[in-house]
Amino acid sequence: MDLTTFKKYCINLPLDVLLQKHIIDTESHFFQKIENELDEFDFKKDISETLNVHVRDIIIVGSGKLGFSLKPYISKSKKSFYNFYEFDFKWKRNNSNKKSDLDIAIISSELFDRQFVNLYNESSFYRQEYVEEWGQRPAFAKYLLMGRLATRFLPSKFKLSDDIKDVQEKYQIMFGREINIEIYKSWYFFETYHTNNLSNINLNLISEL
Repeated sequence: MDLTTFKKYCINLPLDVLLQKHIIDTESHFFQKIENELDEFDFKKDISETLNVHVRDIIIVGSGKLGFSLKPYISKSKKSFYNFYEFDFKWKRNNSNKKSDLDIAIISSELFDRQFVNLYNESSFYRQEYVEEWGQRPAFAKYLLMGRLATRFLPSKFKLSDDIKDVQEKYQIMFGREINIEIYKSWYFFETYHTNNLSNINLNLISEL
């Protein structure tokens, strides 16, 4: 799906239909255009077997899904603003920049709870001195309230469970890019988050008509 088609769908389709049909159930840009050696289903199947989750509960999201990001990019100097920037946008402009991350959403209450218990135990039951060293704590807490565990916001000293670490390291080496895993407590949190994003984009697109 190209950007023009996405904008048309975002204006004209019910947002739950857009999310289900064209984001959840469609093949990702990454496996259609970038990765030619591995099939998307085989990729998800390998993760599902490693993490003991259903293959249908693994969704590629972000620019790796659509080929463009739904979040605007503002340069560090804040002099340039790019809306719907393409996958690998910064790397294509300058090969010294890193490639785009591949973002993977996993919807699993059991996996969510297990990682959260691990974090609680690792922090010695939320010990103050541990918490004070956790620079990304506000971002992590914000995501947690949305039913999401974002691995990129975990404390640097926190040891991910071996199965998640194995998945990330395996595919970071294979694809030559960072692998971000976000674990959602339930489909409710996943669908609500993405529908809200689409709703904001819908309003912005309508205002431009």
